Amino acid sequence: MELEDFKNYLRHSKDSLGKDSFKNIHIVMGNESCDLDSCVCSIALAYFLHKNRDSNIPSNALVIAVQNVTKEHFLFRSDNCFVLQELNIPPDSLIYRDNFDLDLLKKSKCITTTLVDHHVLASKDQMLKDTVKQIFDHRPIDPTARWDNVFQKIEQVGSCATLIAEKLDKQDFLFKELAWLLYEVIVYDTVALLPENGRAKELDISIACKLERKYDFQEERKTVYQRLWQAHNDVSHLTPKQMLNKDLKLIETVPVPGLPMLLIDYLKLENSYESIKTLSDELNAHLIVLIGMDASKDVKRDLGIYFKPTSVSLKDALLEKFNHSQKLNGFDFMFCEVHTDYSDLVCLRQNNVKLSRKQIVPLILDAIKELKQ
Repeated sequence: MELEDFKNYLRHSKDSLGKDSFKNIHIVMGNESCDLDSCVCSIALAYFLHKNRDSNIPSNALVIAVQNVTKEHFLFRSDNCFVLQELNIPPDSLIYRDNFDLDLLKKSKCITTTLVDHHVLASKDQMLKDTVKQIFDHRPIDPTARWDNVFQKIEQVGSCATLIAEKLDKQDFLFKELAWLLYEVIVYDTVALLPENGRAKELDISIACKLERKYDFQEERKTVYQRLWQAHNDVSHLTPKQMLNKDLKLIETVPVPGLPMLLIDYLKLENSYESIKTLSDELNAHLIVLIGMDASKDVKRDLGIYFKPTSVSLKDALLEKFNHSQKLNGFDFMFCEVHTDYSDLVCLRQNNVKLSRKQIVPLILDAIKELKQ
């Protein structure tokens, strides 16, 4: 019954979005890459807020979870589709950015917003700045982010799902299937909660253990992770260009695609280099930072910087920061340059695999800021 009510809520909220009967709308929205963490946290928290209003949300508001990508891009994310399919939740029951005009909605309705899995709005979401009432995130705090009179739960844990699961469990709101969704994400984001991977924090482990005991989750964590990693890496239906859009973040003007394989392996695919150039042209981006990862056995990471002649100074600034990150931010990526066949593409093997895109993003922001001065 609880799962059916959850699924009915998702369908109801989507069906109600286009109706005039709701003047107040509360949006629960993840980040612009719409990764597994953002996807699951947004629908779980929206369902909770639909049932349990607080003082930040009008009692008569329609609460909707928005997947912060187009439906086409969402379907590139095979891991998202995989976990939804486990519970027979059709992708058509979710709300995507191309299902409505956000700017028009803000002008015609009274909007309030909860952000999950990010606390800095992308440029396309800036119109929501004055509507944000709550933030749940697990990223390093961006010093440029300014939020007045906004509830903020920002804690550097391995997964935002840990924070959402903790909140919903305290309210005795979870049921087995919803708990499983959040548990899967925690295990996935922390690479099976293994200490040697350096992703899991104390709270991640504590919440995961609590869910395992409470709901009798018995599947081996490593098995759960491998299953989701395989789903994430199912790119058999994607072109090299679509792979770049599969997990794409925009950091200021810099696209940062997360690849489902090492960059050095991606470059072996037909039309891969041409796809990088095409993405650069489409986004009018003079530089792209590409982040590769392979966790099929042991975790391996690499990073690439594609640059046009107009962005050589930014490329040099990034390399300087990447190679001196321990001195700047206390993180040592242990980068080592790897040869490529392209003069405008630098590839770095990352020997400290415990660090991820979360630690790379602040360095990109710092380099951009310095060049503006």
